[in-house]
Amino acid sequence: MRIFTKPCTPTRPSGFLWTALIVLVLLSPVVSAVAKPRSSDLVDGRTAAARGLAIGALPDVSMEAGLLSDADGRVLWSRRAGERRSMASITKIMTAIVVLEKAKLDEVVTVPREAASVGQSTAYLVPGEKLTVSELLQAMLVKSGNDAATALALHVGGSEDEFVVLMNRKARELGMKSTHFENPHGLDASGHYSTAADLALMARYAMDKPEFRRIVRQKKAVIGRRGYKHRLESTDLLLGNYRGAIGIKTGNTDSAGYSVVSAAVRNGVLLYGVVLGTDSDQMRFQDARNLLDWGFAHYRPQELATAGTVVGEAPVSNYLDVAVAAAISEDSSATVLDLNGPILRTVTIASVRAPVHVGDRVGAVTFTQDGRQIAGLPLVATQDVGRPNPFQWAWTGIVRGWRAVFG
Repeated sequence: MRIFTKPCTPTRPSGFLWTALIVLVLLSPVVSAVAKPRSSDLVDGRTAAARGLAIGALPDVSMEAGLLSDADGRVLWSRRAGERRSMASITKIMTAIVVLEKAKLDEVVTVPREAASVGQSTAYLVPGEKLTVSELLQAMLVKSGNDAATALALHVGGSEDEFVVLMNRKARELGMKSTHFENPHGLDASGHYSTAADLALMARYAMDKPEFRRIVRQKKAVIGRRGYKHRLESTDLLLGNYRGAIGIKTGNTDSAGYSVVSAAVRNGVLLYGVVLGTDSDQMRFQDARNLLDWGFAHYRPQELATAGTVVGEAPVSNYLDVAVAAAISEDSSATVLDLNGPILRTVTIASVRAPVHVGDRVGAVTFTQDGRQIAGLPLVATQDVGRPNPFQWAWTGIVRGWRAVFG
């Protein structure tokens, strides 16, 4: 058996003017005196110093806590991701999850007076008006209406307390070990907290639901009937202003600061960014943009192997000095974080015994980066080798015996 290792060459804001100003900021590169990397920030689980990276290689962000992960939950960057913090209206992601799993979209809900009186972030629902569950989900997720969240909670749970029980139960099912809910809307309350890591987990789960995913990518929506029409505009300013943005939820309270969970797709790569605790509406979106930009710049698809590429020879044991070419069986690519260093290709080829047929497995090739295997493929024979006849078999034995004795 032969093993070869070598580097692999990578073949509402309010008011039109204020809205316009923030959009201009989002569309232009911005350098903030507040935003800066921290030495404790982690890249794929380790500090910049541990990876031999300059601190300037990290995302330029101001948030108190946050993370960036891929669609499978791999954390590419994090800052205090396990710290418990207020989550504000990001809470409504869990409210939507419970509603989607407990109610039908076409169920009609009469808006109760207590829902319309919650205050702060509101969709301006009118007590007594009738809306479907789907419409209320839009009012809650697009406009971030606390009134819509409360109406849904009362409809599904019978009471807000009972609905919160369902929220915490679902959090436990999802493995959100550092999260506890006290209400369905996210207003500050003692015992209402989560972490960046848990919120990323919750966001990925919610985005697997087609109706949730459809709603949170809407910049605008209209709901209502019979005289009541609500024109909703998304609180997520990345939608339509950041290439690839697909949602998902903003949040802001005195305790939580300005926060946002964002998702974007580029070149087939889906990233989730969690930004918790910035100082302004503008800063949370600037941080989200910088974080996602950093992710797309450093976490990219890379071609690893091309089918048919010959990488060695497999000796045929029952022949004398005969070998078959060993080729990579299929094309392979992987999404790779380039800051983790070079990709190594390791080829392992076994001795085979005739008969050998084209396509028979004769070895394997693996690709690793920073000690982690990122791909593995079989190596296959590229030619047929028939079974040796008696003369060939005898001659092979004689020659090998001679070599063993006389070298």
